[in-house]
Amino acid sequence: MAKVYRRELSRAAAAAEYDAESANRPAEGSVFTPTKDYMEMRKRFALPEALMGGTNRMRAEGVRYMPAYSNEDSTRYQRRLNGAVLFESFRKSVQNLSSRPFGKAVQVDEDADGFWVDFCKDVDREGTSLTSFCKGMMSDLLVYGKAHLLVDFPDTEGLSGELGRPLTLADEKQYGLRPYFSSVSPKSVIGWKSDRIAGVQTLTELRIAQTSYDYVDEYDQEEVERVFCWKRDEIKIYRKTVDESTGEVGELLESIQPNTLGIIPLVTVYAQKQDYMVSYPPLEGLAHLNQKHWWMQADQDNIETVARVPMMFFRGFNSEDLGALEVGPYKIFGNRSPESDIKVVETSGKAVEVGSMALKRLEAQMERMSLEPLIRKAGAITATEVAVDERRNMSHMEAYTLLLETGIEEAFMIVALWTGSLSVPSINIDKDSSHIDLSDRVLEELRLDYTMGVIDQRTYLEHRKNRGLYSEDMDIDEVMSEAQNEDALGLDGNGIQEEEKEEEEG
Repeated sequence: MAKVYRRELSRAAAAAEYDAESANRPAEGSVFTPTKDYMEMRKRFALPEALMGGTNRMRAEGVRYMPAYSNEDSTRYQRRLNGAVLFESFRKSVQNLSSRPFGKAVQVDEDADGFWVDFCKDVDREGTSLTSFCKGMMSDLLVYGKAHLLVDFPDTEGLSGELGRPLTLADEKQYGLRPYFSSVSPKSVIGWKSDRIAGVQTLTELRIAQTSYDYVDEYDQEEVERVFCWKRDEIKIYRKTVDESTGEVGELLESIQPNTLGIIPLVTVYAQKQDYMVSYPPLEGLAHLNQKHWWMQADQDNIETVARVPMMFFRGFNSEDLGALEVGPYKIFGNRSPESDIKVVETSGKAVEVGSMALKRLEAQMERMSLEPLIRKAGAITATEVAVDERRNMSHMEAYTLLLETGIEEAFMIVALWTGSLSVPSINIDKDSSHIDLSDRVLEELRLDYTMGVIDQRTYLEHRKNRGLYSEDMDIDEVMSEAQNEDALGLDGNGIQEEEKEEEEG
């Protein structure tokens, strides 16, 4: 059977690690040089990515997220770092939130063409269903603030050359030649250009970086960096080169392929859009709290280690005596000096208690924050972004799900362009699980958190306002200011001075 050529931009390849900050890049102006917008986003992507990597990734980041103590030697720091374990609030929140809309399979129109039914069972030619693919995109939305989907088609020129003739419909069926989805990680999209065409902001150049491991012989592999440079009429594939004698970094044009579609088939869905192709992580606040918990937990472990081990205080012993002492059970100490004394010094444990309470408050705060995307509120996402009635209250997760639906339908349109004759069906992603109903128990827990000092007055009032307990017109700053003034004047809730009130009651 003849080989089916593809552009080697599969889901796994596109999601391969590419760190433009540490890569040995060529001089400015190279196809490998990221845009400034990309570099700014990379700074914001770094912490969420590290947290998604779990304990091992956070340990590998070292002092970037685990500060060293003043005058702490490297051996002791490394011991403390290697003993730290990440409280995976961020990763679990992303996994939980991204799974919620996909407890039920993504639905396609009942009267959709049979092509679409088969397509949705394997959207990327790697056995991934549309539901699983969408779940992966939702995860990217939560981690990066955007998700990319490339609608590609196998490179048929190579196959046609092997067969020695143009391809027929029978060939397409035999070799399974059809469009397919490819998930492109936001950290791999290092550059882009756009222009307004027919009134629409349109992508005119796209650069996708990929790091892969190519076989140099039967077993040995080498790391290779490539950039796929898409334009509206062609796709160029560049390989990074390094001169072994001078160390100079350059680039080699490996191949040029025609882009017969005439557009760059990339679909981008945004959760927190800043500009064209620019986004910030929507759960960034939770990520920072989780990083704070990372080093605070390590500090707490260190404090508890010290607190658990009592210290011995020896008075009236010379260095020779101390060197001969053996501390342990059933041991007897003797010394001729009448001033000699031995005491056990133990910490009070107050620092341990304070640190433990601080961690509990932080964990409670992270738990609350992880639920925020599920709480319905007005004005969180504009009606323009989700094309719904502006007056409708919705959670962020409901909005993200609607935006993802729109993105998938846009991708279906590109599939139809590749095939040339298909009508495009609509899809439906379950949104019932993308919000939570608020109960009296939740409100009671909020009150408890406020009285315990876990959350401050502003946070408490904002939560109650977001839950519809106060008018949308209520100014929280004004309410807090009036409350402070009443406290200062000794007024109760009715504006009566406490002293006057006592006299009246008397």
